[in-house]
Amino acid sequence: MNCKELAYMLADYCNGSMDPRLREELDVHLSRCEPCMAFTKTFQVTCEETRKLREAIEYAIPDEVRDRLDLFVRAAALKYPEKMREYRDQVERDRRKKVADLVGAAAAGTLSSATALLLESHCAACQECNGYFDALRKSVTPQDGDPPGGIRSHLIGLMQTLPPGEEFFLA
Repeated sequence: MNCKELAYMLADYCNGSMDPRLREELDVHLSRCEPCMAFTKTFQVTCEETRKLREAIEYAIPDEVRDRLDLFVRAAALKYPEKMREYRDQVERDRRKKVADLVGAAAAGTLSSATALLLESHCAACQECNGYFDALRKSVTPQDGDPPGGIRSHLIGLMQTLPPGEEFFLA
């Protein structure tokens, strides 16, 4: 383990989603590297302060603004139905691609540790997804196409639990 590797894995280390063996390696590195220890402490304090700041910010939209926005969006949808269809179709294509990418990353073993943990927890509770991913892992040839509807909707829900901007695969 070196300083650069620690920097890449620090978020997983701090949020507890890291594999225990990797965590042990990082602990050993931190015990021997004072700059990394200082960096880790700074990172943890920054994360905690950011969490507090997020809690302090109110995200409520005033009712008047919400009502006006709702009217505007509904009027635009009625005025431009073809654009709405295009938008919905694009959203559906994007979702299908993200689900396919997630399934591919799971099959290749390249999920981020946070996503792997989420998927593992979900599969432990969902027999349908557990069976699908078991078959996927045992398969010699990759499966093309969408997973069955129920599994697809579970994966979309799982991806929505990831923090904004977090990718589900390893770079």
